Amino acid sequence: MRVAQYDRYGPPDVITLVHEPDPGDPGPDEVSVRVIAAGLNPADSKMRRGHTPIVDLPARIGREFSGIAIAVGENVTHVEVGQEVLGTGQGVMADIIVSPADLVMAKPDGITFDHAAVLPVAAQTAWAAVESQRVQPGDVVAVSAAAGGVGVVMCQLLRDLGAVVIGTASPRNHVFVEGMGAIPVDYHGDLVATLEEFTPKGLHHVFDNSGHEMIEAALQLGVPRQNINSISGDGPKFGVPTVGRVGLNRDIINALGAKIADGSLIIPIRTQPFDELKKAYIDLEEVGVLGKVVVRMDNTPEEDMPDLPPA
Repeated sequence: MRVAQYDRYGPPDVITLVHEPDPGDPGPDEVSVRVIAAGLNPADSKMRRGHTPIVDLPARIGREFSGIAIAVGENVTHVEVGQEVLGTGQGVMADIIVSPADLVMAKPDGITFDHAAVLPVAAQTAWAAVESQRVQPGDVVAVSAAAGGVGVVMCQLLRDLGAVVIGTASPRNHVFVEGMGAIPVDYHGDLVATLEEFTPKGLHHVFDNSGHEMIEAALQLGVPRQNINSISGDGPKFGVPTVGRVGLNRDIINALGAKIADGSLIIPIRTQPFDELKKAYIDLEEVGVLGKVVVRMDNTPEEDMPDLPPA
């Protein structure tokens, strides 16, 4: 089977697909999964480039996946052989993985394997962050990287709460951000002046998904630190909350899956073959993508999800 890993820190070029024997039978509290799709995340890139946290080398890649359970341990009761599943972990980009059972759950009905593969990390992080801020109808909220994998989910959850959402994004993604019900703004230039222009009565909450610039702008605009949530890694330097996903919350995953199934949550997904994983990470890190990137283990061709038309 193929396993994605790197044996030195650096850009996507250090990624290799190595061939290893199948991992064997699961333990009593484990599940074996034939992976069908796996989501890419910026945190993977930071680790591979030697940023926090430092990991032992060689290191495997990947934190979220979907697939089919092919064997279950004797103590596992919530997953059955042959069931479509999703899960999270470290190093899950492989044809077959053995995972702790508490990090695997049934795939919500009515969604694709591609969408299932982006729920455990990106979508669940967005839900947890938004929930932590207790946003009220009418609150004015800013979201950085609004067209990214976490940002697109945040914007739509905040919209559904009745918030006025300001989303930073590159101009090429402004139509999509507007289609999610947010007000798109360019992140280039003077961010403080831009936010002031679009929020004359001030900001209630800020969600930083990209780095210190949004946190600094929020503080200059007088947003209380407790009303700024950061998942970019810069939060601790500014003393702001850093709420994100923890483990696998089945209730949250099922709620997100239901929203995707009924069309009330749109997550753009670019799929690429597993054998082209390097290219997928180059697109994520250097080119930039709308929404999420997912690799398919069966190497089906690359495709883009159509953009959401403006509301």
